[in-house]
Amino acid sequence: MTTIRYIIVGQGIAGTVLAHTFLKHTIPFVIIDEQGLSQASRIAAGLYNPVVFKRLVKSWMVDDLLPFMNEFYEEAEQLLNEKFYFKKTIVKLFTEEQEKALWLKKSNESLADYLEKEINETALTDVVYNSTGLAAVKQGGNLNIALFIEASRTYLKKHNLLVEEIFDYQQLIVRDKNVAYKNTIADKIIFCEGYKALNNPYFSNLPFKLTKGEVITIHAPQLKQTEKVINKGVFILPVGNDLYKVGATYEWADLTELPTEKGKEELINKLKKVLKIDFEIVNHQAGIRPTVNDRRPLVGLHPQHPTLAVFNGLGTKGVMLAPYFAHQLYSFLELNKPLDAEVDIKRCAL
Repeated sequence: MTTIRYIIVGQGIAGTVLAHTFLKHTIPFVIIDEQGLSQASRIAAGLYNPVVFKRLVKSWMVDDLLPFMNEFYEEAEQLLNEKFYFKKTIVKLFTEEQEKALWLKKSNESLADYLEKEINETALTDVVYNSTGLAAVKQGGNLNIALFIEASRTYLKKHNLLVEEIFDYQQLIVRDKNVAYKNTIADKIIFCEGYKALNNPYFSNLPFKLTKGEVITIHAPQLKQTEKVINKGVFILPVGNDLYKVGATYEWADLTELPTEKGKEELINKLKKVLKIDFEIVNHQAGIRPTVNDRRPLVGLHPQHPTLAVFNGLGTKGVMLAPYFAHQLYSFLELNKPLDAEVDIKRCAL
């Protein structure tokens, strides 16, 4: 029998970030994941945006999350010797004068750190429809999540920290002081399964409100953007070689991971309202986001089984949320520091 501190189940964005957090603090762990299970993480654009365009307010906790995130992913790049974290300007195309007036107001007040004050009514007019003007968000960008996960996976395998298999709940023995799984004993097991938590016999009652998202990748050599993310109804994210990831849809009824014609048509129609130029679709993907009713992560210990923990529910903002709350979970488990009440699963009935 091998004895370690933690077993992590799942290597999507949540499990991978938690693994890096444990590595940083030299906490012994092993991660169990079947290749290909973390579909939502792998297809996600990984955009992070400090503001919510819909209401033009700060993203929840952004002043705390951003500096933590910057340091975390830059350290991960050094460890893995890969480049997957990018700071990019997010360009918002306005649809009406009222939207523009609100932007100008907020850029001088509560959102001064995140919104550029200048509105440009001539920029990008050769490639996009810009009749009302555009302005830029500061401190945005994206994480190439697929590359981050794959580079991390290679590192974890090299250091014998990854078991590639489907987790079998039947073989988990839950005790008061520890858990046993096959030939491993751990102080605790932490489930980072994304929407697959619905199949978890201990955490299936968590208040998920799952959302299917579809994205397309287009080839658009005339667009010639490398550092700007364009946003108007959809995001258009440059990923290199004249390729752009475009998304995303929100679907609550069809919760399969299969891309649909309906999703593709929705994205094409929105894209045609933004781009004046031709484009070719080269890829179309779908995934299920582990979104939650109250839009807050799900972190903490099972109320009846204190050797079982969960780190999930990162939803659409996983890139920003994961580093901060993985550290908070580490501090809770190892240093007895409290979890933020808004994310603690004590708020849920299990």
